[in-house]
Amino acid sequence: MEDPQSPFFLHHGETPSAILVSQPLTGDNYPTWARAMRMALDTKSKLEFVNESINASMAITPLEKQAWSKCNSMISSRILNSVSPHITASVIYRDIAFEVWNALKNRFSQANGPRISQLQKQISTVMQGDSTVTTFFTNLQASWDQLLNFRPLPCCTCGKCTCGVNDKITNF
Repeated sequence: MEDPQSPFFLHHGETPSAILVSQPLTGDNYPTWARAMRMALDTKSKLEFVNESINASMAITPLEKQAWSKCNSMISSRILNSVSPHITASVIYRDIAFEVWNALKNRFSQANGPRISQLQKQISTVMQGDSTVTTFFTNLQASWDQLLNFRPLPCCTCGKCTCGVNDKITNF
């Protein structure tokens, strides 16, 4: 597809061996890895392939089917190049980028009770010590962000705030 506006467009300079994020997925770093990958895929206009807004059924003509297949393979390759080798082995036989993405998401994004507890303790006992204010705040902010990733803030589900969201936030 030659149209840069097409979701099936691949720039001639794109290669499947490109590494989109600096830190490969090792398991423990899933939240930050997934965020960095989503941003990288979004800059390439390919995020829709992993959230399945674009799937094979949307490719109608033979040219679109071929373009979808190339995009899918490109995205799958880039995801595989961005995970550690022992994790790659567990998802390499999945044919669709969405399936690769979801397999990783389902395995590594699960709520982790011990990690949540560790982060809460870390936040409650943090002290500046010899570090600069900037370093101290950066480390504290990173811990808060990780905790919020595991336990997102409750939000209104009814649209009128009669669902008790304020009580949920207070309990949170």
